[in-house]
Amino acid sequence: MKRFGLWVSLFGIVLMGCSKNNDVTGNSSVVTVTTAGTLASLLGSSLKTRKILIVKGPIDARDFVTIRDSMPALTTLDLSADTIVGYRGSLGTEGAKNTIYPANTIPPFAFYNAATQTNKTSLSTVSLPAKITDIGDSAFMNCTGITTLIIPSKVVSLDAGAFSGCSGLADITIPSSVVFIGSYAFYHCSGLTTIEVNATTPIDLSQSISVFDGVETSSCVLYVPVGTKSTYQAATGWSVFSYISELGGGQAV
Repeated sequence: MKRFGLWVSLFGIVLMGCSKNNDVTGNSSVVTVTTAGTLASLLGSSLKTRKILIVKGPIDARDFVTIRDSMPALTTLDLSADTIVGYRGSLGTEGAKNTIYPANTIPPFAFYNAATQTNKTSLSTVSLPAKITDIGDSAFMNCTGITTLIIPSKVVSLDAGAFSGCSGLADITIPSSVVFIGSYAFYHCSGLTTIEVNATTPIDLSQSISVFDGVETSSCVLYVPVGTKSTYQAATGWSVFSYISELGGGQAV
């Protein structure tokens, strides 16, 4: 009888551990994906209530649709252990048309549904995969709840409208790997107080319009590499900032 009681107790402990790992309450979770496109089925009934999501494994544009459209309570998203794989089809973030979504790219409209004009305003914290090289068109458009976001060091392109309307974004660092910033990339990011750019040669914005329109360029401080201040002051698109300071150079003037 005692042995039976011991087994019951052990079984209860195992069940409690499983419950914590699977997190049916939706408050926090680590979800391991083995096949891209299956995130919705893995999350099941917790889709609507889950607030924190940590994803490990391969995902594609279909999984971003799940995150964008089916998780209204989501506040924290950690994709840092993910690999974004390529996808071709009509179930991605750009709607019902056959589209090619490249690997290592945050897909266009990842967090903004253009068809329904629905904003992912619940998101406050996002950690991106280290291997991504591109942040697609309007990927974070109108994600007004995000206050800070780290652009990974392998990103080379911030496409048109990538962070447009992210009015809660307070600071952003643009790594030296970035060579292209599209039109409206930071349009109406009115909450920005600091922008750090690590490129020693200013990124060419001559073909990109309204990149920083709506940013308080009279007060937002632009930090640039040592020895490049005068170059940025003369560069198209960067010269709009009243306060440009060299990194580690003290007061911004």
